Amino acid sequence: MANQEHLTVLREGVASWNRWRHENSGVQPDLSGADLRGRELQNADLSGADLRAADLTGADLRGARLSKSTIDIYTRYDTIRGCDIGVNGFYSPVTDSAALMRIDPPGNSMQGSNAEAVIESLKHARKLHTFSMVLAGIGLLFIVIRPKSISLPYLAGSFKFDDLSYAFLAALLSTSLLSLVATFIDSALQGAHYLNDRRSAMTVGHFPWLLSKYEQEGAFRRQSKVMRFFLSFHPLVYLYFFVKWDALFLGDWSGVIRHYQELPVILGEWLLPVFLVILVRLCMKIYRLSEGFQKPILFDTVTERERRTDMERLAQAVEKQAAEIAALTALLRREKDRNPPLSAG
Repeated sequence: MANQEHLTVLREGVASWNRWRHENSGVQPDLSGADLRGRELQNADLSGADLRAADLTGADLRGARLSKSTIDIYTRYDTIRGCDIGVNGFYSPVTDSAALMRIDPPGNSMQGSNAEAVIESLKHARKLHTFSMVLAGIGLLFIVIRPKSISLPYLAGSFKFDDLSYAFLAALLSTSLLSLVATFIDSALQGAHYLNDRRSAMTVGHFPWLLSKYEQEGAFRRQSKVMRFFLSFHPLVYLYFFVKWDALFLGDWSGVIRHYQELPVILGEWLLPVFLVILVRLCMKIYRLSEGFQKPILFDTVTERERRTDMERLAQAVEKQAAEIAALTALLRREKDRNPPLSAG
């Protein structure tokens, strides 16, 4: 819970809060679990603050300094004002600072800051989704070319399918594939919550897959939304094979029902409705998950600068140590040349 002294100072106003921060620069503000709904926090010095589980609903954070402040999955911040909402936190463009998700999740979680794990999940999702797209593409060929049957290869030869049997098989396979796709995308999105550095943000942000690519420009965002919709709902092409479209367009509902009743009993009455409902739900879930990636993965500039400075100090220390080792090696070599070992004879 929040430190009541800290919370009392904040409630006195931003001016009092910033003055207190200046006088107590060594104190880390504890605002965890604080109710800050609708608070006017413009230009507040929140750097280093613990905002875990805080409720920032509707708070105005324009110009707030957020560097090194931490949030968690229980922090409510989707409707704050004056900040950009990201996958892993929120960012103040005025102060170029960000409040980021705490990188050490609860002990019962298998998540953490690992860009490579996020990329691996996206790779698996992309591969399975591509396979599902290929199946839908073959179904589209049935619609456009209208062949009587199509042959698909397998290990010992090939199978021949008519349009109805292929559509049913493809719908079954797509159901299995897209359930895995949704699982991998969800895992990638949950993992992205804990990324907190520039390299990770760039690595995941440039992954070449439209369903997970973040588009910042307005025109590209609209185009991306349309494309992601079609990529997510591509299995709906199978509906074409199970509906009597000419009767539907003419309003001949008896013809539509008769066509449905003429389907094989197991297919028409049991499996088909179940698979179609599951498919639609999976498509909706994948599209919703892809919307989750339409927020940037953030990093804090101050933290990155200090991290870079630490790396530069480490590099200088390594270079200095290498130079000292080289000097010592040269000294030992000179001593050896000056005092060669005596021969055994």
